Amino acid sequence: MDNKKYNVTILQTQASEPVTAQLAKLFKISAGKARQILQKESFIIKKQTDKSTAEKFHKAISAAGVSCRIDEILDEEETALPVIEELETSAQGKPLTDITRPDITPLHNEHAKLTLAAGPAKKNTSQDEIIENIDSANFCPDCGTIRASENSTCLHCGYDPETLKRNNTKAALIKVAIIIVILAIGAGIGFPFYQQYAKRIQIEEDLKLAFDTRNKVTEFIHQTNFWPNQNIDAGLDKQINNQSIKSVIVGEGAVITVVIRAQVLDGEEQTLILTPNILKGRIVWNCLKGTLKEEFRPEVCRAHDR
Repeated sequence: MDNKKYNVTILQTQASEPVTAQLAKLFKISAGKARQILQKESFIIKKQTDKSTAEKFHKAISAAGVSCRIDEILDEEETALPVIEELETSAQGKPLTDITRPDITPLHNEHAKLTLAAGPAKKNTSQDEIIENIDSANFCPDCGTIRASENSTCLHCGYDPETLKRNNTKAALIKVAIIIVILAIGAGIGFPFYQQYAKRIQIEEDLKLAFDTRNKVTEFIHQTNFWPNQNIDAGLDKQINNQSIKSVIVGEGAVITVVIRAQVLDGEEQTLILTPNILKGRIVWNCLKGTLKEEFRPEVCRAHDR
């Protein structure tokens, strides 16, 4: 049995209207996105698949007049996910079956069929309907396990929303106490500490813009089954910034790089990188990367045990 994995790569091809239309129809994407793929020097359209599936893709793509090749994968690097943040998704969202992203797997064992006919293959299992009808709030925000309700304790990882609420209340009281103490100490000793605290609060508040962009990219992938490689792909503004953030840029594979202004940090610019991954057929994000110091990161983006 051949256990080897293969990538199917589209090579740069003249983006004539017939070829562009055929590619767009084949993968159910817009003509604009198909044209962008054809203009790239190379674009992996199917990753880590078996030889039989790779040959089917190669045959269909070649029939559309597009140059492509099959590459055997010799070494696969595993992606560590120390911390995963659960994203809210629409209750009406369909299970992901994007044939352009091999690592997006549906919640059943039925293989996607490549066809030039309009519309994706229909799923016959009742499990899909059950998953779609579950309130997204019932998914554990730590591990993604389905809970009885949004206020229930997760039986898989032990996440307890009531304990979290109490901890958040304590944290809020501690922050208020710290502010009172700083004001009591006065400008001589307390002012530098207050400045650091105020700076951290400002950065955390302004980072909501980055997480809002992350949510828009997630929703875009759900709706189009296409992973954007730049802001314009996801319908985002070319310039995304605010008081603390210099730029929010979507890069290859939907990776989002957030640049924090140097003047806010009283030094050099620092970055926070949001990397999308697939876990059990769901899009999750890892925000541990980047040069942003731990003290300015949101709690979920700090590299320590929660």
